[in-house]
Amino acid sequence: MDGWTDPRAAMGTLPQYPHAHQDELVSAAGRGMASVAAAVLGDRLNSFDADRNSDGRQYFVMKDSQGESATVWVDAVPLVRGTLADTATNTTSQHYVIRVSDRLPTRMLHRVLAHELGELMAVRERAASGLAPVREDLLREGAQLSVQRELSAPDRGRIGELNWLAARTTAPDLTAEQQLAARAEFSALLDTCGIRPTAEMGDEEAFGAQDRAARIRQNVSARVLSAGSRRLLTTLAHPIEALPPADATALRAARDAAVRAERQVEAFIGRREITMPMPGYDQNGLPLPRDQLEPAAERWAQYREQVSERTVGALEGQLAAGQFPLRKVVIGGGASLTGRDPEALLVDAAGRWHLDPGNGIVQSADQDRDLAQWMGVDPYAAVEDPRHRVSIHAVRVWEDQLATQGDVVNGRARLRLGLGGELLAEIRPSGPDGQESDTPLWVACDGTPSIATGLTPDAVPGMPRGATGVESRSEAVRLIGDRLRELEGQAVPGARELRAWLTLAERGGADARTVLGALESSALKDALMDGLDEETGARLDNCFTALDSTGKWETAREAAPGRALLGDEVAENRFDPRAAQHWIIAGSGGTGVANAEIILRENPDAYVTIIGNAPPDALRHQVQYPEMLERYTTGENPRLTIGRTEVGAVETYQHENGETWFQADYVIEATGERRTARAGGYVCSLGRTNPLPPALQVLADEVRDRGGEISGDLQFDRDDQYIGYGLTFTVDGREHRVDVDGAASWQLPREIFAPKTRVQAALNEMGQRGLPSETGNAAPGFSPIARQSALRARAVAEAAAGDPDAVRRLPTVPERWQRPDLTRPSTVTSTAPAPAPAPVAMAATAPTAVTPAVETETETETETEAAAAPGTQADTPAEPTAQPTAHPTPEPTAQPEPEASAQPAPEASAQPTPEASAQPTPEASAQPTPEASAGHGAPAAPAAPAPGISGSHLWQMGVHRGGAGRPNAPDRQEQQPPPPGHEPHEPGVGLDD
Repeated sequence: MDGWTDPRAAMGTLPQYPHAHQDELVSAAGRGMASVAAAVLGDRLNSFDADRNSDGRQYFVMKDSQGESATVWVDAVPLVRGTLADTATNTTSQHYVIRVSDRLPTRMLHRVLAHELGELMAVRERAASGLAPVREDLLREGAQLSVQRELSAPDRGRIGELNWLAARTTAPDLTAEQQLAARAEFSALLDTCGIRPTAEMGDEEAFGAQDRAARIRQNVSARVLSAGSRRLLTTLAHPIEALPPADATALRAARDAAVRAERQVEAFIGRREITMPMPGYDQNGLPLPRDQLEPAAERWAQYREQVSERTVGALEGQLAAGQFPLRKVVIGGGASLTGRDPEALLVDAAGRWHLDPGNGIVQSADQDRDLAQWMGVDPYAAVEDPRHRVSIHAVRVWEDQLATQGDVVNGRARLRLGLGGELLAEIRPSGPDGQESDTPLWVACDGTPSIATGLTPDAVPGMPRGATGVESRSEAVRLIGDRLRELEGQAVPGARELRAWLTLAERGGADARTVLGALESSALKDALMDGLDEETGARLDNCFTALDSTGKWETAREAAPGRALLGDEVAENRFDPRAAQHWIIAGSGGTGVANAEIILRENPDAYVTIIGNAPPDALRHQVQYPEMLERYTTGENPRLTIGRTEVGAVETYQHENGETWFQADYVIEATGERRTARAGGYVCSLGRTNPLPPALQVLADEVRDRGGEISGDLQFDRDDQYIGYGLTFTVDGREHRVDVDGAASWQLPREIFAPKTRVQAALNEMGQRGLPSETGNAAPGFSPIARQSALRARAVAEAAAGDPDAVRRLPTVPERWQRPDLTRPSTVTSTAPAPAPAPVAMAATAPTAVTPAVETETETETETEAAAAPGTQADTPAEPTAQPTAHPTPEPTAQPEPEASAQPAPEASAQPTPEASAQPTPEASAQPTPEASAGHGAPAAPAAPAPGISGSHLWQMGVHRGGAGRPNAPDRQEQQPPPPGHEPHEPGVGLDD
């Protein structure tokens, strides 16, 4: 439910209440939700009971007249400006999470909840019939009717508001003034819904058309309008000239307020030109049919390869001509492509969803319905039933269409330091076979590079967990190196030499057994542990456990090549599913389940045993897991077994056929039966490590080798929405900033954000609160990352336009994301539907999400809200605005000044050495001169796969298109063939001919 007609909502100037206001909103929902449901649903509601779960969260169990149940959760959290509430709809497990803005005045709450209940019922009912949502709104002002004479989900939300307001007009516990205020709001809402003609009666043509449309809308709505709403319509659904005097006066006041509100909203939002086509649509602006998604994905992959080849050729041409490219650089893609800047050079290996052999993302179209808002795609067009998973082919089409909006290189990149201290990108393109080029391309980074390389690496089995845990071999080596540095400072003989050896061994790829052997045999082994406190000593001891577990894993992979795998190798189809007929999957989370599905699907003869802790709650709220249980754990020959155990280091044994096999003990939870799984294949899916993204690891080494430092901060937009983290590399008196977006941004590197700071824990809690497990989604998921990256694009564009608060860099998560105190006694009691609404007064001039509001707050507030307003409680500080962070915002990185002449490009074979940090790049004098850059203007946008489609999606609005004053970029070939589907083919000639 947006609030564009409420200027305070659109401008982000709703009152900033203390943090306790969140709890007040949730409590108010508990007191009045049953009455709201009764008013909105009427005789379609059987019962509505409230309760709290074990962690104190409030929920409601709703039973409809058909006996079907649904669970509704309510929370008050920070939302994007202009949004009063939104609802995550999970038609898979019938859980619905309503999130209201924590800046919402309490008096507006129940009307907002009425709208959300109306919407979620629409989604729920259509999903039950296997029907996709109605795309166009019918209830809108004017004479134009949508093609489908059906109500959309937003239409049903407006009907919910009408029914709620109608109930308030006769509620016996409200004053006469409050009843009249509800009647006035009901009347004003008829304008917005197009149920009343707004043209003057004297204009016969316009009035007649609007009047006919209004009657059609009223007839279509009759089924879901309450009896009270229908009674009011007989009096109020008429032109203003025919209304009773009091109602006409109230309507004129509402219309005047609407005009003022619209002007303020337009002044704030501005008019943005939409130039990027929405992905997943054909040249006629229609969603691609489901049966065309797979061939369309193949054609778009071919087109992306063509664009990559042209981009590589242009960069090579510049380097050969002695012109060193200076470009905005983005490394990584996936769902973060929603924030794609067409002016940036995108380097992306087209991984994960382009390689995944599974059925698709694990959420349904209903669960990912927000993709329409944030990515500009229609997930429902990619499924036969709204409860089905979104097709993998649709995802590939969407990503390739977005990737080719500008220059793209299929390949990998890493950031490096140049000889002059400049920030460079070393790019290794890959061909259609996936093989990376031996010859790198070098590009100087213009501005702040962005990294969105997806999920971080898998952890290997046997890593120590808990407060003193060590998650990877690299972390173990780093912590031991830090301890050796301390010993070096204490002048302990051999400490410096051992630390230098460890560094070279780690960077050179020495196996963990070699590293562990060197440490175990070192004379410094005892000195490493001497004098440490209990916690530090336990962590250092766990470093040796981590190295030992990693060594066992490396041994198993050598002894069973192709049969001891990390989860990502399965997810990216880098394995042979028939290498074994029985597989053990260590890890019962989402990755483990997805890997099991891939193996069972790709090898019809395979058996899989998943071992680990109890599966997380989110799995049972997704589509994939319940389907797997039904398909593979039942019947005469079940192929999937799930057992409970604490997974340790990998265990192997010699099978009778001479091969190295794997074994693991586990328990069948339902029966307590103890079993031992023995299998020829083993997949480790035990969670993610938290290192620096691969694209930054060499840069970090180079900075530290030069005596520099690395610091980090979290990034939020002005609405306290998380948009990634930032790193500052300080070296030789210069600062280079790099931003991390996408799924990688939810795994903070432990070497920068130490576990003891609890920043990662706070980020996890924020992600869980924003997307509870009941939604079937998670913060690093596809749709949430599409949203995050769209918001990031908008914030970055606003910052580039001069807004200092558009991107806020903070040391930790804002207080608004901390869950309110849930330990106090519950104020929620089980309730039954009642015909009368809850006694929460709504002032006559209260702003709503549908009818325009006056520009200032009304003076009439409920006592509860007045107590929660800022400044009324001396012991409760008001919610802070943007605060200075521990890490000041650096100035833009200065690029090397061009000299009078350009120098030749670097030799591809030259490799940097750790000692000198010498880069195979030109000196500062090798930068292009204005003369050398002549004729190399910014590239034209690629040919659009489809004509522009009107809309106001943030991924389109947020792209900063200004190019004035930026360095010249590589040229495109003048004759660029259009992308797939852009032009009709000649008769008899196929696209691939």
